[in-house]
Amino acid sequence: MYEYGNARVAALRGRLIDPPGFLKLADADSPGAFLAALERMDDWRPVLRETEPLFGEPQAAIEAAIERHRSARLGGLVGWYGGSARRLVEALVMPLDAERVMAVVRRRSGGASAAAVGTSVVGGALLGAAALGALARTATLSDLVAGLAATGLLSRSDTHRLAAGIEARRGQRWLEDRLTEAFDRARDERAAGGGQDARFVRAILASERAEGAIVAAELLDEGPAAAWLVERSTSLPRLDRQARQGPRDPLGIGAVAGYVSAVEAQAIRLRACLTRIVAGWGPEAIVPYLARTGG
Repeated sequence: MYEYGNARVAALRGRLIDPPGFLKLADADSPGAFLAALERMDDWRPVLRETEPLFGEPQAAIEAAIERHRSARLGGLVGWYGGSARRLVEALVMPLDAERVMAVVRRRSGGASAAAVGTSVVGGALLGAAALGALARTATLSDLVAGLAATGLLSRSDTHRLAAGIEARRGQRWLEDRLTEAFDRARDERAAGGGQDARFVRAILASERAEGAIVAAELLDEGPAAAWLVERSTSLPRLDRQARQGPRDPLGIGAVAGYVSAVEAQAIRLRACLTRIVAGWGPEAIVPYLARTGG
């Protein structure tokens, strides 16, 4: 069930940016130099060929490339697995879809036109750019969330509840909280069942939610800067730990979980390297992001 997909995953792991590669990126003296260094990396060159012509300056091209790389690598995993293994892989990569859907909902709620949102979306893992763009271009926000059931991403009962709440004007906070809960239930359903692999995925989901609760509380109490610090000190250690554990399970779901974690940790570090250049951080500020943590 896992042999073919995990062999592909093992090959992809070798294309991840290594510590010396991150140091080179962090030492770049401009976004243009950062972009040039990223273009020399085999796993990034094809993505940058797609994004660079669409943007007028390097920083925007890099930011877009990071998001498209996440979509390409995490979305590509699902088709390599079948049966119960595929369901577990979906549970692992669905946070990217939740993130994309939430961004679309926020933009539509904020008054952005359906056309503007629909033409600028980046695909998730299970929902490609075309499918997500079609949802974004629906006539109303209620139609958008209802359409998530047709994609198979969320259950009909959850999407009906969301649409009813929108019609009843329950508010943005209610909508975002219920949408998060719906994605959590969808992931739980995919990770249900017996066996070591399912239990392993459920443990990952529990860790993610505990971490998210801490970050949310910090955001409420202390603000975005403190929440970002907490997220760095909790997310990166967890992702690094899971990434290191992946190769120890070459015939199970652990290999997939490790690669998913490695891709997400890589994206965090790339954003930190780019921020160091744009915001003028000193060398000492980037060290906590580049150090491999989570023993």
